[in-house]
Amino acid sequence: MNFMHSKHFKLMAIAAMLAAGAAQATPTPQTGNTSDPSNWRFTPGMAFNGVVGALDGVAKLSFTTPEGNYACSGSLLAGGQYVITAAHCADDFSKMKVEFGYANGSAAVTRNVAVGNAVVHKAWNGSLDTGADIAILKLDSVVTGIKGYKLSTTNDVGKDYLMAGYGTTNRADVNSPTNWNDGAWGHYGYNTFDVVSQEFNAAYYPAAGWGPDDPSYYAPGATYMSDFDNGTAALNTIGRIAEVTGGAWTSGTGLGTIESMIAGGDSGGGDFVWNGSEWLLSGVHSWGWGGDSACGDVGLSGCDNAPRNGSSFGDLSGSTAIYSHVNWINTVTAVPEPETYAMLLAGLAMVGVARRRRLTSQS
Repeated sequence: MNFMHSKHFKLMAIAAMLAAGAAQATPTPQTGNTSDPSNWRFTPGMAFNGVVGALDGVAKLSFTTPEGNYACSGSLLAGGQYVITAAHCADDFSKMKVEFGYANGSAAVTRNVAVGNAVVHKAWNGSLDTGADIAILKLDSVVTGIKGYKLSTTNDVGKDYLMAGYGTTNRADVNSPTNWNDGAWGHYGYNTFDVVSQEFNAAYYPAAGWGPDDPSYYAPGATYMSDFDNGTAALNTIGRIAEVTGGAWTSGTGLGTIESMIAGGDSGGGDFVWNGSEWLLSGVHSWGWGGDSACGDVGLSGCDNAPRNGSSFGDLSGSTAIYSHVNWINTVTAVPEPETYAMLLAGLAMVGVARRRRLTSQS
């Protein structure tokens, strides 16, 4: 994650993945242009909006693929058996370790995922903006003592969200890539869901002269888009693009010194919205997009304050929207109630008896 002129950390869940305490009120780090990523660390038991351990269910994923070793992030679901992550983090691994409460280089809880226990969305084809960049991991044993997240079932465009992950970090105003200098910790920050990508692209692509024009491209699900604002109109990339393309969405100039964005290694991590009493999982980090690249195609310039930094002011990020996958998630993670198991077993017993009777009558 990158940090604004304070602790604005950016968690840029870029497609490359990695090639990427005690109860208290919501932490308010010291702000200023020289703020360090260490100001944005989250630790086991830390409270957000009065919820102790609100980010304890955020997982660090370490895994091996034919190309090498990688890192991503994820979110524990209610019940403790499953973790939600990005499809591009789970579609080709040979082994995976999942760690919770990772702080100062060590984890409080560790689980593993077998290759056959990763369920990647059936529509995933490697395209990051179709809304299919989502996967479910079944852990080798249930996690207890950590509360998993419930799902947001609503379209949360316009809402502020809390993001978290275990990716690279840097300050948003530094013109150098994010790095692992503070990699022994997880990091958090805030942003706002500005628009879903299908609506954005319906205006953007005709103006840019490229991109898919088939609505079925977005059939798998929705993707939330956010930009990394620094309080100025010049770096309000999504807002500027709306003005020149006729986009109907609105985009403010940010949340001040708590504004943040995802970075490499945050892929699969969670975006959480507050419902008044608890944090709900609303988005899964998927991709990042340079501000100058996004603006250049529609005739704009000056949308990126640090081009070498993939998560700097003016850059964009996308997260797969949970509300568009609730039914799929519930289907994959469904566990019959004890009464259902009893009925299933009784049914199987009757089938077995009937089969024995048929076999007897045929002998």
